[in-house]
Amino acid sequence: MIRSICILLCVFLASFSCTSESSIKIDPEEIDGLVVKLKDSLKIPGVAVGIAIGDDIKYTRFTGTGNLSKDSELSDSSLWPLCSISKQFATAACLKLSEEGKLSLDEKISGYINGLPESYENIRISNLLNQTSGIKDYINEKKLYGASWEDIKRSIFSDTLNFVPGSSWSYSNTGFCLAAGIVEKITGTDYYDYIKDNIFKKLKMEKTVPVSDIQDNGVMVKGYEYENGKYVAPYLDISENNGKGDGEYVSTLNDLLKWSIGLTGGKILKEKSLHEMWSRATLNNGDTIEVFPNSGMNYGMGWFVRKIGNVDVVWTPGSGFGFSTTLQYVPKYNLTVIVFCNREKFLMADEIGEAVIRKIIKTDRFD
Repeated sequence: MIRSICILLCVFLASFSCTSESSIKIDPEEIDGLVVKLKDSLKIPGVAVGIAIGDDIKYTRFTGTGNLSKDSELSDSSLWPLCSISKQFATAACLKLSEEGKLSLDEKISGYINGLPESYENIRISNLLNQTSGIKDYINEKKLYGASWEDIKRSIFSDTLNFVPGSSWSYSNTGFCLAAGIVEKITGTDYYDYIKDNIFKKLKMEKTVPVSDIQDNGVMVKGYEYENGKYVAPYLDISENNGKGDGEYVSTLNDLLKWSIGLTGGKILKEKSLHEMWSRATLNNGDTIEVFPNSGMNYGMGWFVRKIGNVDVVWTPGSGFGFSTTLQYVPKYNLTVIVFCNREKFLMADEIGEAVIRKIIKTDRFD
């Protein structure tokens, strides 16, 4: 099944070249040494790493402490905030509804969301998913984290857009909250219920829940920031999250591996949708999105796109609440690498994930 999916993906993913997953091997001791070295050098209390090739989980490791005050060890039942990896679920929901003919990504969002200002008239669903809407980020720009969704909308809708929709790129958690609202409008179902029934149940992801449904039982990992040589409480508390679709889920390492395996194995979306999700988005003028100047880093829908060596990688980084997270997928090798860290620093987990990928595919440089 995985090999046939991989062959079909090659037809659609013109920018990716597909190679049998049997051409790469995992050396657990080698990965162990690398992860421990990076954990210590980056001063992270605890790290969890999972690796899958195709539908086979090849490696899971839990290193360090989940809660410093309790000196608790990490395990496969440890719950981690996914942060922005949660955006992958919202993207998949919209693409699934598109497959079913219930929405078009080219549709204007004004057909689904009431009370939009005139400047929002030309924003399309695809603009929400590829971060080209121009809508201000309610967390980093507006500093409205913890506010009610109604208060967030009132403030955001009364403000100007950052740019004409489709003319530029800027990261907006707000856009994914609006996408979740569109899912609710189309399905007549609460967003969380839709994701649970159409994704989590299919993949037997029994431990993945929104933060509002957390039943800790001592397994929730505690997040930290590192300041002046000390671990301190994070600036934002995950319990205050009121958004939907942007960063509100918690999960275990094994559950998130199920997600990646199911998604890339064709259990949630068709190959054409995977292609659309992972393709480099373009602006109104036809230019390909470049997240940072001269970085070679692009964006699809809910996923960033880049190269490690000469190999394409699609991934979603997450950061917040004292955590750094990443899910990285290498289509050429059908390789998934997931990293959770309970120290907050942007792209910290991604640094570890990239080092693991380089070790596996034996590349040490960017081309």
